[in-house]
Formats: sequence, structure tokens, C-alpha cells
Amino acid sequence: MKENKKSLEARENILAAARLIFAAKGYAGARMQEIADNAGINKALLHYYYKSKDKLFEQIFQEALVKIIRPLASFLADDSELFQKIRNISRIYHEVLIEYPFLPNFILNEISTDPSRVLHLMNVEGVLVGREKTFKQIEEAIASGKIRPINPPELILNIISLSMFPFASRPIAQELMFKGVDMDEMFKERADQVADFVIQSIKI
Repeated sequence: MKENKKSLEARENILAAARLIFAAKGYAGARMQEIADNAGINKALLHYYYKSKDKLFEQIFQEALVKIIRPLASFLADDSELFQKIRNISRIYHEVLIEYPFLPNFILNEISTDPSRVLHLMNVEGVLVGREKTFKQIEEAIASGKIRPINPPELILNIISLSMFPFASRPIAQELMFKGVDMDEMFKERADQVADFVIQSIKI
């Protein structure tokens, strides 16, 4: 049966609250009462929509993984020229992480407990197939003299790390290095800076 507007709003408020609480405290530290309070509902209503913390967490975690993994799958399957691919993935990740800044910490907090579901989703989204395609593209760029020799997995890891780490370390980075700086604006500009840095580091 189709949910009415009030029910849909309540469910979205719950999900918004759960994203914040799970991101800040992880699965173990999150409490259903705190999520209910943050969503502006009572705990009984929260349990009406989500029977357990496990069910709620599973939905939030799956949502977060898709937001992170889908751009990676698109990058790996992309037929663009290598340098343009690097620009594309950097821009996509920064767009996603500006909209969902909690994702890196959320993933890092939980991924070590059960990597199997991450690997399963990567397979479903086509990451493992696209990986071989991009490895071959990097190897061909090395062979043609376009880029210096570099291990393909390391290049991909460098791109993802440079894109995600600043969001994961944002509170410390802002306090130590960017006090008074509009971090959202800085992150918008950073996408192309990351791509330029990676490209210059591998170009011959």
C-alpha cells in the first residue's frame, strides 16, 4: 500500500537523523532513542517504521556504499581518455562528498567489521569488471610513453584517497590549516586541483 505524505516525511526524517547519528557514533555507539529524538518523533514510532537498529543501519549503510561505489564503477567503466577520466572521478567524488560529507567516516567506521558486503556490492555495481579495463588503459598509457611507470592499483588508490581524506579529516584540517576558511567553497575548487596534482605526478 502506498505511503501517505506524512508517513513518507516521517520516514525521511528518521533516515536523515540516522545518517547523522551513525556517521558520528558508528553502529555500536548509536542509540535508537537518540535517533528518534533527532528525528522529532517518539521511540515507538521509530520502531513502527524500523523494527530494529540493525534494519535501520543496513538501509543507511547500503545507501552510503552505493554513493561511494557507484562513482568508482563509472570511473572504471568510462571510455574517456585517461587524464579526462581522472578529472571526471575527482569531480564526481567531490560533488557526492560535498552533498554527503559524513560518508567517508561512516564507511571507515564500519567497513572493517564486514568487508564481504562491500565486495559484493562492488561486484554488483561492476567495479571488478571495470577495474581490469582501467588497469589495461593505464598499462597502455605507460607503454606508449604517455605516463611514467606506476602500479595501476596505486594510481586508483591515490585518486580516491586524495578525494576522500580531506572530508574524513575536515574538523582537524579546518582547525589546524584552514581556520576561518569556507571549507565548502574550498572543496568545490579542490576537485580540479586534485586531478591536476595526480596528472602532473604521472605525466612524462
